[in-house]
Amino acid sequence: MYIRITRALSAAAAAGATIAAFGLTAAGTAGAATGPGVNNNHAAGTAGAATGSAPVVFNHHFAGYHTASSNTWRFRSVATTLSVTNCPIGIAASKNPVAQIELFGGTNWSADIDVLCNGGAGSVFFFDQRSATTHAQGAFRLSPRVGDRLRISISRNVSNHRDSFTVTNLRTGRNQTVRVITSTAVVYHHAFVGSVIGHNADVMPLPATSELLWTFQNSRVATNGGIHSTLRGPWATVKEIDRTAGGVTVMYPGTLPASGAGFSTHLHAAP
Repeated sequence: MYIRITRALSAAAAAGATIAAFGLTAAGTAGAATGPGVNNNHAAGTAGAATGSAPVVFNHHFAGYHTASSNTWRFRSVATTLSVTNCPIGIAASKNPVAQIELFGGTNWSADIDVLCNGGAGSVFFFDQRSATTHAQGAFRLSPRVGDRLRISISRNVSNHRDSFTVTNLRTGRNQTVRVITSTAVVYHHAFVGSVIGHNADVMPLPATSELLWTFQNSRVATNGGIHSTLRGPWATVKEIDRTAGGVTVMYPGTLPASGAGFSTHLHAAP
């Protein structure tokens, strides 16, 4: 079973986004902003000024950080290192919060690698929106176990219109790369690192105390123009927090340090 969450930028909100998740219909266009936050928004161009603390996006699926609060940047790679964890909730791994890296932008474009808790066969997979009507997806042959450290990366060969998805198990040294040819129209304006969940109801009721979900280390991105950086770069880094429609926080990322290379995501405690 492949978990699929895509993000399509809303034409009505120049840097806003709608979210289609696990076969769900789009979550809707960006809501009205309150302070620096924008509800149901992924690419947070309207999330507030980039001065002071990072702009914050409230949504129903994502917790983490993405690069650039506007669509003026173009990114060609994202990578991070994480450890495969035990599932924090006693339900199917596919319903637990998933670790994800992603390049996304435009009206359709999304390329991501997802890692399920508990590990095992089929626990690491990729998705690539090849064109407006076609996509590629599949599981990596690697079968990591709990505690294994994985280096996962997505890179785009812009001139050849090709995306490469690579996973390396740092314990065993085994790795696999999958390459996908896409439409010439594909442009990635943002890179994301964090946790994803299909349905917030799956983790209800929330625990009495916050629980650690995933820890990301040595996160790196690169732009089409050759800038190599961490999640903090010469752009406004956006913080994403998962909330229910009723305003209850479900997942949130820890503080992104000045280095911009590592942080953890957490399941929020019950209010």
